[in-house]
Amino acid sequence: MTAQRTFLIVLFYIYLHFSHGFTKDDFTKDDDICWDHPHASDYPECDFVKSRQRLVCFNGLKDEWRARAENVQILILCEWPKATFDSHEVLREFAFLRKLIIANSNLTRLSTAFPIKAQFLEKINVTGTKLHTFPKDAFSNLRSLRCLDLRNNALEEINVTAFNTPALKHIFLAGNPLRCTEDTAWILDPNEGSAASKVVDKDKLLCATPYDGRPLLPIVEIIATLKKECKQTVCDCELIYVVGRAGKLTQKQLIAFTSVNCSHRGLIEMPNFLPANTTTLRLTGNKIKDLTPLTINPVYKSVLDLYIDDNLVESIVRLEGSDWLDHFRLLNLRGNKLIDLPTYALENALHNGNVAGLYLGNNSWTCDCQFTPSFQDLLIRHSNLVKDINDIRCALMSDNDNSNKQIRDLTRTEICISPDEDSWLHPLDVLNIVLASLIFLVLGKLLYDYWSFKKTGKLPWIVAKIP
Repeated sequence: MTAQRTFLIVLFYIYLHFSHGFTKDDFTKDDDICWDHPHASDYPECDFVKSRQRLVCFNGLKDEWRARAENVQILILCEWPKATFDSHEVLREFAFLRKLIIANSNLTRLSTAFPIKAQFLEKINVTGTKLHTFPKDAFSNLRSLRCLDLRNNALEEINVTAFNTPALKHIFLAGNPLRCTEDTAWILDPNEGSAASKVVDKDKLLCATPYDGRPLLPIVEIIATLKKECKQTVCDCELIYVVGRAGKLTQKQLIAFTSVNCSHRGLIEMPNFLPANTTTLRLTGNKIKDLTPLTINPVYKSVLDLYIDDNLVESIVRLEGSDWLDHFRLLNLRGNKLIDLPTYALENALHNGNVAGLYLGNNSWTCDCQFTPSFQDLLIRHSNLVKDINDIRCALMSDNDNSNKQIRDLTRTEICISPDEDSWLHPLDVLNIVLASLIFLVLGKLLYDYWSFKKTGKLPWIVAKIP
C-alpha cells in the first residue's frame, strides 16, 4: 500500500470519528434517484456530485471511475445491465465507499461476498430488482454495515447466516415473495441480536403461494405451532390453506385448514389428539372399528373431511344424531365391514348443505327387502353426492342370485322375492288375477245392462228391486 493511500485512510478514519457516520437524511434521500431519473440509453452514463462524493451510474460502471474511486463515498448503480453482481470485481477500487445502491434492474444474483476492503460500507440498498439469491457469507466481511435494504426483490428464501454481522441493526425485506415454511421460523426468534430482531418491517412481510398475500408472521406462527403439536401424534401434518377475516390480520383472525395424515400407521382406534384446526383427517389402511370418538372427543369438532377407508368399521349407528354427522363435508367409508346403516339418519345428514362427497363402495351390503329398498332410494336420490355408486354392491355370496350386483340397478322383485318361492304363482299374483277378473266382470255387466236398457227400456233387475 502506498504512503499516500495509507495517509488517506488515516484521514478517513479521523473523519468517521468526528462525523459519527451518515445522518438519517443521508441514508434516505438517495434511495429513489433511479426511479426519479430513468435512463433510456443502452450505454453507461455516470454523474458525479463532488460536494456529496456521490457517483450515479446508469446501465453499468465506466472504467474511468475506477481510477477516481477513492473520491466516491456513495455509489448508485441504476439499471445494472448484468444478471449477476460481482462485488469483488466492481468494488475493488472503492475503498472508502459508505453507501451502495443497486436499483431498478434485472439483477438476479449476488455472485460473491462483499470484499473486506469495503470496510467503511454502512448501508447497502438492493431494491426493485429480480434478486433471488446471495451467498450465505455475502455481508460477513462488512464490519461497518448498519443498514441492509432488500425490499421489492424476488427473494423466496433467506439464509439468515448472511445477517450475522456485528454492526447490522436494520434490515428491510418487504415486497419479496417469501415462502412461509418451517424454514422461515427464524423470523419468530425474539432474542436480542437475532436476525429477526433486526428486521424492521416484519409486519409488512407477506407470504407467497400457496398463502399468497397473507401476512407472514401469523402464518409462520401457525406453521410452527402445527409442527410442535404434530410431534404429539404419529401422523404427518400440513397447513393447506388459510382464510383471513376482515380487519387487521393476526393469528387469531386467520382461519387455518390443516390436513393430518395418519394412514397406514397400524392404528386400532382413532387418535385421541389432533393438532388445532384439523379439517382433513386421513386414516386409510388402519384397523379401526369404532367411530365413537367423532361424537365425544372435541378434537374432532373441526374435522370436515374424514378418510377412513380400508379399515374394519362395522357400523355407523353411533353417529346417528351427532353434531359431526350434521356438519361433515366428506366421508370415505370404502372397503370396510359395513353390511347396513341407518338410512334415515344419513338422509338427514345429506341435506345439511355442506356435504360434498360420500364413499360407500367395496362393502358387503345386505340385499334384502327390509334394508335395501330405502338404501337404494337414498343412493339414487343423492347420486351426485355418492361418488362411488357403481361400487356399492350386494355382498359376494355363492348361493345368492344378487351376489355382487349393483344395488342401484336392482328391481323390487329381485330384492323382495326369494328364488326359493314359486315365482310363477305367487300369492300376490293370484290376488292380482282375481281382482283383475272382477274388474272385467263388473265392466262387462255394466255394458250389458246399458245395451239392454237402450233396446228394451227395462232397467236392470237389481235397480228395479231397489226401493
